[in-house]
Amino acid sequence: MSRRSRGCERRQPHDHLFVGLVLIAIGSAALLEKQGYGVLDLLWTHWPLAITVLGLLRLVTARSARQLGSACFLLLLSAWLYACETAYMGLSYQNSWPLLLLALGLGKILVGSFGLLRGRGSSAGRDDQGQA
Repeated sequence: MSRRSRGCERRQPHDHLFVGLVLIAIGSAALLEKQGYGVLDLLWTHWPLAITVLGLLRLVTARSARQLGSACFLLLLSAWLYACETAYMGLSYQNSWPLLLLALGLGKILVGSFGLLRGRGSSAGRDDQGQA
């Protein structure tokens, strides 16, 4: 069996659900655009909301500090992208890119601090057991 076919077998049912929903959304948008509703202009402006939804899903399903940091970064990234797309408070990609660096740094700090706290708690438990 080839490597590619084995990868397809490992996909989870929610992967198929997500791909199906994306295809339905794209088809619906194309159909509405063909009917003259101008949906693509609206979607083009609000596309960062898709990243927001992904970030919220990761936040709800996070099981580790790394996943929590990833979710927080996605949410901050989507907020920055949306602010740039809508020119919120005069923000653009050119004048606000340092905010992206701040979001990256905050995500790394969150992951590191949760990892340190988790590591401290487990090593303290081992020390107590080892001394007893």
